[in-house]
Amino acid sequence: MKNILQKVDTEKLYQHVLLTEGIKHNLENPKKLNEVADYIKAEFQKYGYKTNEQIFKIDGTDMEFKNIEAFREDNSDPEILVTSHYDTVRNTPGANDNGSAIAAMLETARVLSSEDHIRNVRFVSFTLEELSPTLVQLYRDKGLELGLIDEDYRYTSYHSHKMIENFFNKVTVRLAKGKTVKESWELSYEEVKNDLTDSEKEYCELILETRSNMTRTSWVGKLALLGSDYWVRKAIEEKKKILGVINLETMGYTSKRKNSQFLPPLMHPILFPSYKVKARKRIGDFISVVSDKNSKELGKLFCKQCKLEDIKLPYLWARIPLRFEKIARWVMDTLRSDHAPFWRENIPALMITDTANFRYPYYHTEADTIDKLDFDFIRKVTQATIATVIEFS
Repeated sequence: MKNILQKVDTEKLYQHVLLTEGIKHNLENPKKLNEVADYIKAEFQKYGYKTNEQIFKIDGTDMEFKNIEAFREDNSDPEILVTSHYDTVRNTPGANDNGSAIAAMLETARVLSSEDHIRNVRFVSFTLEELSPTLVQLYRDKGLELGLIDEDYRYTSYHSHKMIENFFNKVTVRLAKGKTVKESWELSYEEVKNDLTDSEKEYCELILETRSNMTRTSWVGKLALLGSDYWVRKAIEEKKKILGVINLETMGYTSKRKNSQFLPPLMHPILFPSYKVKARKRIGDFISVVSDKNSKELGKLFCKQCKLEDIKLPYLWARIPLRFEKIARWVMDTLRSDHAPFWRENIPALMITDTANFRYPYYHTEADTIDKLDFDFIRKVTQATIATVIEFS
């Protein structure tokens, strides 16, 4: 194991982020989105894997989208998945979200490609993890029509910026307190509507109409996570056997600063197993391993690898003793990545993350660039991923 882990190359991790950095959005920069998909596929092929482009469409657009897969043998044997997503939101270069995970996935694939006894691992990089492009287009068109935003998505007035932001914040608070999606949107709108202009009301009513009909579970595959939702549904149709999933998500930022780490409500760090975590000081220098009730053994195995002498990666194991429906009710923030469709189907899956917006101040901004990342940390996460795949397989 030691010899295998030493093969992880920090320079290669850096180059992957460097070469994939840039806005990868199906509306704002589809060229870069497709270039990165091609890059991922070419890297897999360079390592000797067979590859597949899983092409699909979604309601509301004729555009085609694709998930990228790599595997040794495409047969009916049970598989371990290592996954990431390669799209970004409309305004960010996405070095951390999700370039750090793309890099770790590709380096995991490269190192494992020389281990002939590891045959049952499949790598998948999903598209459309971020917000549905049909909704993005709908909101953009309405905002432009009403004069609320300009061509760069900037609000044309401070009032609109503050009021619409306030509307979304109120929804977030209500969701965190356990209200239904419908209640959260409708009550929040009633609270702010008297302070809105006519144009702002029309815009917020469109958001209300398109969001309030979703539930705490149905948004998966409709609002976001469209690529992974499609992959999982097809896998079930084809009766694929999946042993477990290691989903890599926004995992390259650390901070030694006190109070640099926050967590969702009900997720206080002292409640969960950890290793070398300064929980009371809230220092954000650990990886978060998030598991549901079905993923306990896989989470335990990943954490075991973090403690290896050649890794020593601090972790917080957010071991949630619930299944998908109850998680959606109480800690919906933990569903915000491509492991969620697997949890829905009771398939063991982990989210491996630096906790994104709960630590990373540049999350979903223009400042999510390569200079913010801790590549020694990414190397350790990659090593722990490789060790987990080897032992789990």
